[in-house]
This record gives sequence, structure tokens and C-alpha cells, in this order.
Amino acid sequence: MDNLHTTDTFNKKQKTIITNTNLQASINLNNEKQTIHSFGASDCWSIKFIGKNWSLAKRNQIADLLFSKEVDANGNPKGIGLSMWRINVGAGSSEQGERSHISSEWRREECFQNAAGTYDWNKQAGNRWFAKAAKDRGVEKLLLFSIAAPVHLSKNGLASGSPDSLELGKMNIKPGKFDDYAGFLAKVAKFYTQAGMPINYISPVNETNWNWVLGKNGKASQEGTAATNAEIFQLTSALNKSLTDKKVAAKIAVCESGSHENTVSLVAKEPERSNFINYFWNASSPGYLGNMQAVEKLISSHSYGAQSNVNNLINYRKQIVDKIDSVLPRINFWQSEYCILTNEDGTNGKGRDLGMDAALYLARVLHTDLAVGNATSWQWWLSVSPSDYKDGLVYITDANGKMGELPATKTDGQIHQSKMLWALGNYSRFIRPGMIRVETALENYTDPIAAANGLMLSAYKNPTTKEMVAVVINMKTTEEKISFSGVSFSGKGLKKYTTSATKQMEYSFSNASVNITIGPKSIVTLVANYH
Repeated sequence: MDNLHTTDTFNKKQKTIITNTNLQASINLNNEKQTIHSFGASDCWSIKFIGKNWSLAKRNQIADLLFSKEVDANGNPKGIGLSMWRINVGAGSSEQGERSHISSEWRREECFQNAAGTYDWNKQAGNRWFAKAAKDRGVEKLLLFSIAAPVHLSKNGLASGSPDSLELGKMNIKPGKFDDYAGFLAKVAKFYTQAGMPINYISPVNETNWNWVLGKNGKASQEGTAATNAEIFQLTSALNKSLTDKKVAAKIAVCESGSHENTVSLVAKEPERSNFINYFWNASSPGYLGNMQAVEKLISSHSYGAQSNVNNLINYRKQIVDKIDSVLPRINFWQSEYCILTNEDGTNGKGRDLGMDAALYLARVLHTDLAVGNATSWQWWLSVSPSDYKDGLVYITDANGKMGELPATKTDGQIHQSKMLWALGNYSRFIRPGMIRVETALENYTDPIAAANGLMLSAYKNPTTKEMVAVVINMKTTEEKISFSGVSFSGKGLKKYTTSATKQMEYSFSNASVNITIGPKSIVTLVANYH
């Protein structure tokens, strides 16, 4: 039996809003916002075991949940149709075993390259299986991400940093090895591409504003490295050249900031590892990337710790928009990693929650990143998790239902769907790459703070097919009815997909665009064609 935690934490603190029997929702298709690029998730950490060791039937079950765009006989989606799949490029801690000083073997990763510089393309078999499964199911974008240099290129021979004060905040890579690191990444991208899994993007660094050093016990939690802005620029320059020389079409995505604060601001305690938008995208900066052919014009940042309360939730996204508006040429914002990791606004990262509380919280962050922060891509952290945390979309346990990074679960186990999976699916399954977010206004909820505590609405259009998608999140414990204006629908009604305590993106049909019921504590996606 699933271990459900369904405490109603944040709803207890919300404002009391008088229920309207028929709220008016206006959509202005002519007022276009950002163009949506993708919705994604990563293959860390359990995919390496599942994709290599679990039965084919169970692998396909998980792949269908994450990637499928098919529907069953009743019109219910079989999966959430991700449009981006993030593939981790390991640094070689797995081959080191205990010598890696990484506590859990679940967090150790294989490396395609060995110390002699030769490659073994049989490595990372589980990751490769899921990358192919993603591509076979029509996932549009594949992204390679690296969080540490191969161990034989690192200063300390490890995939995580040393606590030496002279090295804190700096990249764990030997002097003169940036070109080798870049060449390695380009070669891995070329391998995947030639194997029928074309790589669209490479993210060469991840959360470099954190130190990722061994703890006082001499252990590290995972692979990872810090880096200064100047080091990121140096590696990006080397990778830009290597991709060009090797004729690899992948673009570089920078810089996977671990904090929105570091993305938009010069942080006093980390001056060389912050102010990312200005450092990389201000034309007068020494780290300006705009002249590099292989660099995509974007800034990627993680939503961890950026919503301790609703005011921070809104203000951090407004700061991102303001900062991006200050640089030319214009760049896109990708929210490229998030899960409910810590204590945020009364919602704690500890304790797996397969129910609606965590799903609604995820949806609120996702909506705000899109509707306030103008994110063009939104990516979740762990696609599959074995742990007692709010960090997964799909969860696995051992055969007896026990959670944790367990030896038994490496080869088999149970699969548990979470409502967080389907909450993300209310967006990812229907809002496809190239769709454009358009202006909306929902009566009583035009203020983003009121919306975050009550009802949130966003809408998207496909100008080619004339399809419109609207997503409504009801954080309240009472139902609402809404009616649309400002758009003329060409059919008899709207397709409706509901995720709630008893439903997971369940299909129904609304005969008209008025008096549409939005159930309590639910996420509803509405799909229709317009004139």
C-alpha cells in the first residue's frame, strides 16, 4: 500500500475568498507572451539501475508514464508526454566505488572515458535505454548535463570537491584541462546523436554557486563541483569551439544556477559565483556569451529556496523578468531543475507525498515560473525516486514497499505513481513546444498573490492548428465555476482533463465554455480549437 501523506498545510493559512458562482475568465489571444520550449525531467539517479536491471515490462511502464502521448479507450492520457529529457553524463565515481567517498552507490555515476583517454560506449546502459525510450515515444528535446569533470581530469581525483579553503568556490579540474573536458562532452553528444538519440543541448555545469565538498565525515552526497563565473566562461568557450570543430549541432545551455538570487543579484558572500544574467549576457561584461555560435540565448536557473512565502514566490520571478529586460539581445529563462527539497511555505521536502498537497504545491510553483517569470522551459529534478522525499514524479520501492536507496531495489521493485506526476502532466502533455502563452484574466484573481492562494489561470495557443490550452489550479477546498470570454471556440465544447484526489488527468467533455466546474483542490486542463 502506498505511504500517503495528505496533510493540508498551506491551505490552512490561505486568505478567505468569497466563492463566486460563475467567475469570468477572459483570454486575449492577440496579446502574446513567451513561446514555450519544453517541459522536462532528469534521469538521475535511479534510472541507471532501472534501465539496466529491471524487467522490460516495468521499464516500459515507467517510460510510458513519463513520455507517452497516447490515450486509453476512455480518452485518458497514458503518460505526461514530456518534451525534454535530461541525461546525466557521469564523472566516473561508480568505477571508484567506496574510493569515490560518495556515500550511496545510487549517487555514483559511470564515465564513458577512462584515464587513458579511451572510451567505453557500453557504460551508462540504463541511462541510454531510457534516452532511447524517450526518443521512441516522441520526446522532442534531449539534453546532456554534466555536474563534474571526469575524475581523471579533476584536481583531487574525485567527482566532488575537497574542503581545502584554497579550493572552495573553484572548479575541481586540473589546470589546462578545460579543452579536454569540453572535448569529452562534445564526443558524448556525438555518440548519442549517431546512436539515433540526437542531442539538442549540453549543460556543462550545474549549481556552481554551491561548494559540493566532502563533509566532516569525509563523505560526499553526490558528484558535483563549484566554479567561478570566469571558469564557466572558460569551459563554455572551450565547448563552443569543440562543438564547432566536431560539427556537433547541440547548443550550450548556461548555467543551471542553484538559486534565483544568484541568478539576478550580486551576492556579497559569493561575488564570483552570482550575478549570472549580467555576467553572461551584458555585452560589456568580460563573460559575455552572445558572440558564441553554439551558445543558446538563455539563462537556466533552479527554483530551490525561491518561495519561502507567496511574496517571495512572486517577487523572485518578477526580478528575473526585470533583469532579463535589462540585457540585449533578449534571452529566455529556463527553470531547469526543481523539486520540493526543503521547508517552503509550510511544505516540507521530507516525507513522500503521493497525494494532492504536494501536487498542488508543485503546480503553484510551475504556474508562477510560467505566468510571472515568463519561463520558456520548466524541468523537474528526479523523474524516478526511491526515497522518502517529495523529489520524484514516479516512485519505486522494493518488492515489499519499503522506501530508500536499497540494494534490492536495484534489480526489481514496485512502481508508485504520484499526483505530482499528473500535476506536471496537466501542463507537459498538452502545452507542446512552440505554443505561445497568451494574456489571461480571472475574476477575483488578477493579483498574482491572490491567485497563488486561490485560483490560478494560464492559457496557451498553437497558431498553426488553432488549438488553445488553458490550465486552472484550484488551491481551495471549495469548487468554483468559470466561464470564458474573449475567444470564440470552433467546436461544441472543451476537452477537460482533471487531476484531483480521486483523478489523474481524467478525461471528460464540457459541452460549453460557460459554467465549467473546477473541483476543490484540483488541476484542470481545458483543450479546444478556436476561430
